[in-house]
Amino acid sequence: MAVLAISLDFRSGGQEVATQVGEALGYKCSGKDQSLAYMKAAGERWERLFLELDQERPSLWDRYDWEYRGFVALLESYIFEAALKDKAIVIGQGGSFVLAGLPFVLKVRLTAPFEVRVRRLMEKCEIGEKAAEEIVSRTDKARVGYVKAIYGKDWFDLKNYDMVFNAATQSYDQIAKIIVDALRVRDQMITPDTWDLLAGRSVAARIRARILTNPRLHVPTLKVSYDGSKIVLEGVVHNQKEQQMVEEIVQNSLEGRALRNELHRRLR
Repeated sequence: MAVLAISLDFRSGGQEVATQVGEALGYKCSGKDQSLAYMKAAGERWERLFLELDQERPSLWDRYDWEYRGFVALLESYIFEAALKDKAIVIGQGGSFVLAGLPFVLKVRLTAPFEVRVRRLMEKCEIGEKAAEEIVSRTDKARVGYVKAIYGKDWFDLKNYDMVFNAATQSYDQIAKIIVDALRVRDQMITPDTWDLLAGRSVAARIRARILTNPRLHVPTLKVSYDGSKIVLEGVVHNQKEQQMVEEIVQNSLEGRALRNELHRRLR
C-alpha cells in the first residue's frame, strides 16, 4: 500500500495522527524508537551518534566528518527499508525528503502555533513555561537546520509536501480521516515500475551506507543512486586497493541489479 511520510513540528501531534491512521488502515509506524533500534543493531558507535545527533543541525565539520556521513547514510537506508514494508508510516527523520519523487508516497506536514505546542509540552511533561519554550524553540531550530544542511531544502516550503495541516484548528480525528482517504487514492499510483524505483533506491542507499560506515574507506565524493534501470556508482578513490574494496562491497550488495560503475581513481 501507499507510504505515509510525516514531517512535524515538535509537539504538533504527529504521533497521535500516525497512531489513528495506523489503526484505521493497519499501518505500522517507523519513528525515532525504531530508528534507534536500527542504529543499535548496526553498532554501538552508531547508536551513540544517533542519541547525540538525531535531527541536530550539523556543524561544517560534522557535514564532512566520516562518522556523521555514515550516520546519515544509515538513517536514510533505514527509511527506505521501512518504506518497503507494506503499510508503512515514516515519522520525521527527514523521511519526506528521502522519499521525494516516489508518486505513492504521501508527504504530510503537521504544524501548530508555537504557544499551543508549548502548552502541550507543559501538560505532558509537567514543566514550566520557560523551560517548555526553550525546548520547543531549540527542537524547531535543530530540525530546520538538519533538513537544510543535509537535503538543501527549506523546512517551511509548502511545495515539499502534499498536504499541510494545522493541528490547532483541526482535530487529530479530522486530520487522520483526510490522510486515510488520501492514502487510498495513492494506492492507485503503485505500479511495478514505481515500486521498483523505491526498491532500487533502497539498494543504492544500503550500498552507500555500507561504504560510508566502513572505517577503512574514505570516499568523500561518493554518490550511489538508481536511475530506473541500474545502480549508479560515482566517486573518486585514492588508490587501487580502495577501489577494489568499494567495488567488492557494491558487487556483494547489488541483489541482482545491473551496475553502471563510474568510480575513478585520483590522478597524482
